[in-house]
Amino acid sequence: MDGTATRYLEAGEGPSVLLLPGEGGVADQWHQTLEGLAGSHRAVAVDFPGYGYTDPIPDSSPVKFAAFVWKFAQEVGVEFPAVIGHSLGGAVAVHLALQRPGGLSSLVLVSSAGMGRVINPGMVVQAVTPLGDLTILLVRTLPFGPELLVSSLAVLGACRPWRIPRPWWSSQVKSTYAPEALPTTLRSQRQSVGLFGQRDLLVERLPELSIPVLVTWGVQDLVVPFWQAISARRNLRHGELKLIMCSGHLMPLEAVDRFLGVVRPFLARAGGDTSEGGR
Repeated sequence: MDGTATRYLEAGEGPSVLLLPGEGGVADQWHQTLEGLAGSHRAVAVDFPGYGYTDPIPDSSPVKFAAFVWKFAQEVGVEFPAVIGHSLGGAVAVHLALQRPGGLSSLVLVSSAGMGRVINPGMVVQAVTPLGDLTILLVRTLPFGPELLVSSLAVLGACRPWRIPRPWWSSQVKSTYAPEALPTTLRSQRQSVGLFGQRDLLVERLPELSIPVLVTWGVQDLVVPFWQAISARRNLRHGELKLIMCSGHLMPLEAVDRFLGVVRPFLARAGGDTSEGGR
């Protein structure tokens, strides 16, 4: 696509659902969600540029990622999709909806970036100090560096890390070995996080959205606090809020059944599910 080799996963037939991963994540994080939606949807999950196996692009901002995602969707024939975005993917999804009014059927924002300034202090330190560069150096030089990094992300991101499926661990470690993955992640962090927290406050632009939006969050999220979900819901014209207990930032991985349990009915109400089970 425009010379950018793009990796994506696809399952099922029916109304289109486009799944966008979190920062540093790849399409594989949606493996169980793809399976859960495949009976009633055409579900497509994509690697962002520079992450995993999609070629990098010069600008790693959510705005540019949104433009990239739209071109990708057109290229693979995804029309009028519902878009599910996790963390960074949530911010990209909002930008996509703002860039293409009338182009999406609905949004699902999962522990989305941009819903408030507060973010885990470790993310701030990584973004505004040389620690981010040091982290890349250590991951690349220490024995089992990628494995250690992924394990730390799982402990921070999940209330119950042992519930995260094994395929995610292996796919995330493998993608971390990709040459551009860590530099792209750090560039993205430094564009979106500053000394006072998150910079791109998309919560202030949510009233511009006219499509149905589901905001869902893990109550034990240690990366971005769950009360940002409440703020997001208050700013939506057509919004729903679902908080998931006993789950953290990686809620779609550690609580996939409960995640699908709120997403499927929402897609049905939003007109994106024509299956008997979705009615």
